[in-house]
Amino acid sequence: MKLNKLKTGGFVPAFFNSALSAVVVVATMLMPTGHVRASDPETLKSIVELMVQVDDPQFHLDLLKGMAQALEGRRSVPEPEGWPAAEKMLKQSPSGEVRTLARQLGVKFGSGDSMRDLRETVRDPQAEISARVAALETLVRARDSEIASSLPGLLSVEALRIPVLNAMSGLYQDSYPAAILSQYPQFSVDERKIALNTLAARESSALALVRAVQDGQVPSRDLRAELVRQLRQFEIPEIAETLNAVWGKVENTPEAKLQEIEKYRRVYQAGGSLPGDASRGRAVYIRLCYQCHELFESGGNIGPSLTGSNRADLGYILENIVHPNAVVPNDYRTTTIETTDFRVLSGILKQRTADSITLATVAGNVVVPQDEIESMDTAAISMMPEGLLQGLDDQEVRDLIYYLKSPAQAPVMATAETAGFFFNSKDLSFWNGNPELWQVRNGEIIGSAPEGLQRNEFLISEMKLADFILECEVKLTPNSENSGIQFRSQPIGDGEVRGYQADIGAGWWGKLYEEHGRALLWDKSGEKAVKPGEWNHYKIHAEGHHIRTWINGVACVDLADQEGALSGVVALQLHSGGPMEVRFRNFRLKVLAP
Repeated sequence: MKLNKLKTGGFVPAFFNSALSAVVVVATMLMPTGHVRASDPETLKSIVELMVQVDDPQFHLDLLKGMAQALEGRRSVPEPEGWPAAEKMLKQSPSGEVRTLARQLGVKFGSGDSMRDLRETVRDPQAEISARVAALETLVRARDSEIASSLPGLLSVEALRIPVLNAMSGLYQDSYPAAILSQYPQFSVDERKIALNTLAARESSALALVRAVQDGQVPSRDLRAELVRQLRQFEIPEIAETLNAVWGKVENTPEAKLQEIEKYRRVYQAGGSLPGDASRGRAVYIRLCYQCHELFESGGNIGPSLTGSNRADLGYILENIVHPNAVVPNDYRTTTIETTDFRVLSGILKQRTADSITLATVAGNVVVPQDEIESMDTAAISMMPEGLLQGLDDQEVRDLIYYLKSPAQAPVMATAETAGFFFNSKDLSFWNGNPELWQVRNGEIIGSAPEGLQRNEFLISEMKLADFILECEVKLTPNSENSGIQFRSQPIGDGEVRGYQADIGAGWWGKLYEEHGRALLWDKSGEKAVKPGEWNHYKIHAEGHHIRTWINGVACVDLADQEGALSGVVALQLHSGGPMEVRFRNFRLKVLAP
């Protein structure tokens, strides 16, 4: 179908009768593999004309999504005829999504107005964080040198830190390594990972990183095996010498591999009848393996799934960890790209088009325009680095192997490094519950029972907590119904849990209950602090046998309970009763050292 046929009287609304139809048609028309290339000015001109003719925000959104999808991988495209007028109209749209996409495409088309708008949004402390992040990502894709000078100052904004660290990789300046390393001790575990990826991407910043490791500014334990391999690729003597000193050499001879396998076999067997702990081992697995490998339907897909592998065999596990390059299927070979701006990127080649290359990396998918590739090489080595176990102590090795050998999933022990996986604000990864009752929308966990429930239902976290501080906001509608936050609890089958519950609901707010146990443990109400039907801040502090809670900053429970469990999972409750909805958002979990 030719695009101009879509413009004939009254046919457009009938044709685009689904939310995705315009997206699919426009993307197909613009894709290089189709009949018309996006570089054809007439094609873009026709789409822009069509956009102006139809006064429908949803239709505009569909067209813009199709254009964005088709032009992905291109930093710039000549401005289509008629775009300035269309851009002016789209910026007045009642749809925030339309306004955002219009600015993003405007940047791709070289619109100075869009660039200025986005810079102002990034720098505006009053703007919503999501808008600032989206604006920054668009400017990075456009290689906007003007915003680059603002990035070191934005590292102080905690909510922007990870997007800014990612942006520093694409808009690199010589001042960045010092700015990153000066704040590195204050970074969270997740922020440190992104910071190290950014520093390891170029020779100059890689040198700054290894010097910081040598000086103790960056703990050597923070260097993951894949980062060590990335750093060694620069073949700089100073980097190699420092890594050999703080990390150790990786010997590749067959004899050395056999000795290493035997070494870790002895380490594992030294644990005796209980060589490890599966929950602790899953925490190590998340740190080292989760982003690349799926196990028990959880994890990444960069490497092969481990669920059906021969994990019960200790020799099989050790051989694959210690010598990952022994046999490497073509689909899992490492592709290394050097870019024209001196970055080095390594990953699995996922897609190649006339315009770009998509690499699946440990940090996520990276799209590199073809005209920015200086060199590209696919080697017969695995993405899985050698020396994976070198950064672990003996007990961590035992715990990891114990988890890998386990026949069923185990809860993950909450640590400073795994706390960020508690809730990702996108989906219910690391949670289990009835999908008809529980879902995620706009960063909120929502439990909804419009017909009411005959029995209690729970959304159960896979994370095992011992001593911790957990904060979140909760809204219960109507307030006459009941919910709660289980903690230090145990799943007991059939979707039920046993353990502490910080209660929610009229007559129960602020009380402490033990589900399937001793019932009410703290009967003083926190009702006076509650804003019925609105968002309420709940804080739970569990340390040793001492349990404390607060609602909207007002102290509720303060109980020393010698009989209570000292560890367990979190679960969110929908209580039996009438129609109700409960929402949770803005979770903050701090794991306390034992």
